[in-house]
Amino acid sequence: MNKQERISFLLDRYIHNNCTAGELDELFQLLDHHSNNDFLQRELKLLWQHTGPEQHHTNAQWEQLYNSMMHKTQRKPKVKSKWPYQKLAAAASVILLLFAGIFFYSQYQNTQHKTINKQIHAKNELVPGTNKAILTLANGTRVPLDDVLNGKVSTQAGVQLTKTASGQLIYHIQQQAATSKLSFNAIETPRGGQYQLILSDGTRVWLNANSSLKYPISFSKTERLIELKGEAYFEVTKNKNAPFKVISNNQVLEVLGTHFNINGYEDEPDIKTTLIEGSVKVSNLSNHTQALLKPGQQSSFHTNRFEISKVDTEAAIAWKNGYFTFDKTTLETIMRQVSRWYDVEVTYQNKTVKDQVFSGNVSRFENAAQVLAILELTGLVHFKVEGRRITAML
Repeated sequence: MNKQERISFLLDRYIHNNCTAGELDELFQLLDHHSNNDFLQRELKLLWQHTGPEQHHTNAQWEQLYNSMMHKTQRKPKVKSKWPYQKLAAAASVILLLFAGIFFYSQYQNTQHKTINKQIHAKNELVPGTNKAILTLANGTRVPLDDVLNGKVSTQAGVQLTKTASGQLIYHIQQQAATSKLSFNAIETPRGGQYQLILSDGTRVWLNANSSLKYPISFSKTERLIELKGEAYFEVTKNKNAPFKVISNNQVLEVLGTHFNINGYEDEPDIKTTLIEGSVKVSNLSNHTQALLKPGQQSSFHTNRFEISKVDTEAAIAWKNGYFTFDKTTLETIMRQVSRWYDVEVTYQNKTVKDQVFSGNVSRFENAAQVLAILELTGLVHFKVEGRRITAML
């Protein structure tokens, strides 16, 4: 039996809930190292067509399934080689998640497969966020960007501001300002919003939901200083004569040119800075600690505590690429992201439900009901949705 035949055999056993723990481990190993996507697509389509009526989906959902499957295998998930037999029922149900383009598993011993409640009422459909933000010009005028037509938005201090059809805000210097005094703009995304912009130096910024950025219309020749609240991913244009600095929640980050992500939401316990490329210096203003980060490292500041760790950079910027990604993450942490992106209020039955732990990834462009349903499949949590309020229960 060659490699492709073995994958076909294991996938067939997997979808029919006949996979052993060893076979499950072998299947993920084979998928991780299999590069023939055409074969996987054909094989998955064949299995898809032969699933039971309760697993049937539309062609559009199939396309999403395949794309997500490819994303999953490229992430090289770690699967334990030996699982307790109590987990086999949960392992058998994983294929349902895989065929939804999502993979969630519990870190607890006793997990059970729960059926998704497909009766989702329209009034409880919580749609994902979109490209929307409010721009504040130097004169104080507030401009809701989702209401502005594509094209020129304004000209300020020799800098033309343009909105593109793809939802980007671009600053382009037409002529040098007559004065050295800096003029500032600010952009703010609401809960359920995100936005991209290109600053006057060419630096690209992706702003996550419930975040804001204050920045000069054009930078000085010696320093590029901006202020961030919330979360943003940066691809900084190199300029050795003008360091790029980001002030965020009592932290200062300084770079010459690099790619990095800052998560500085006030409701998060730590300020997390993740370096993707280049090098950065992070400084804590309260205790004057500082450190240099290397690519793949993340700094965490919390009051007087400072840590540097090696992390999965794809997970740190998953939001920018359209995913929620979790690795042994508590439900409380997950739901803070859900709350910001879907603009909902989240309450909990008790502390125990807050501390349930999950791993996996799911598209940020699913409706909230589908995200919640996937979490419910673990059997560790159930949700009650009333308008824009979600209650998590055991």
